[in-house]
Formats: sequence, C-alpha cells, structure tokens
Amino acid sequence: MCACVDDCKKVLSCWGPVKANPKQYGEIILQRLFETHPGVQKLFPKFADLSKEQLQSNPDLQAHGEIVVCKLTEYMQKPEDQSLVQELGKSHAEQHKIPRANFQIISEVIVMVAAEKIDGFGTDAQTALKNVLKEFQTAMGACYDKLGFDP
Repeated sequence: MCACVDDCKKVLSCWGPVKANPKQYGEIILQRLFETHPGVQKLFPKFADLSKEQLQSNPDLQAHGEIVVCKLTEYMQKPEDQSLVQELGKSHAEQHKIPRANFQIISEVIVMVAAEKIDGFGTDAQTALKNVLKEFQTAMGACYDKLGFDP
C-alpha cells in the first residue's frame, strides 16, 4: 500500500502539461538524464553511442521518454496498485539489467525538469514528487530483492 496517495494527488494537480504531452516531457527528461549523467546513457542500447545532436528529436528517444512519463503518471493515478511496479521491476531487473541506483538518478532529473518546465510546480509540489518517487524507488527495490537482482 502506497503511503503517498496525498502526494500523488498534489503532483497530479499540476501534472496536466506533462500528461497532455508525455512525448515532449519524456524526451526532455531523458536528454537531461544523459547530459547530467553521461554514464547512464550506456544502459540504453539504442542510445549508447549517439551524440547529443543525434538524440535531438530522435523518435526512439521520444518513444522511450513517453513510456517513462506515462508509466509514472499511471503509478501516480493508482499508487495503491502495485502490479505496475511489479511489472516494471521484473523487466528492469531481468531484461534491462538496470542497477537500482539509477532510479534515484532519474528521479532527481524528473523533479528538476518538472520544477523548470511546469508553471506553478513550486516547493510543495516538488516535495510531493520527491516523496512519490522515493516510494516508487522503494517498491522497485523490493521487487529487485524478491527477484534476487543486485548488479
């Protein structure tokens, strides 16, 4: 059971622009992630060897960013439903082999981008988003533990 229902509601009250254009926001998040943490880019086979210029308006990057934003939005709309986290935990552990520390890294980037790009996304909303993402990271970590995945 997610203890962050109120935080999810607070974030979702400002989340309209992101929900309306997940491809755009997802692209911004992934570009910022790769810019601020270049080593993380190597975890994405499709993007590992691409330059910053090649990532601009890259349809694969846009599609992946859209998935990230849509899954996060879905999680916030139903934080008590852990089936989404179970599904993501399994795929990120078994298929993608993503070390759990990377969820903290992308969470920081998501908060940074939201604060910069969403009008009215002030300190209360940022704190709420941090709480939501921390809850998500904890749930993903529990999935990883259950699967015995610890790269």
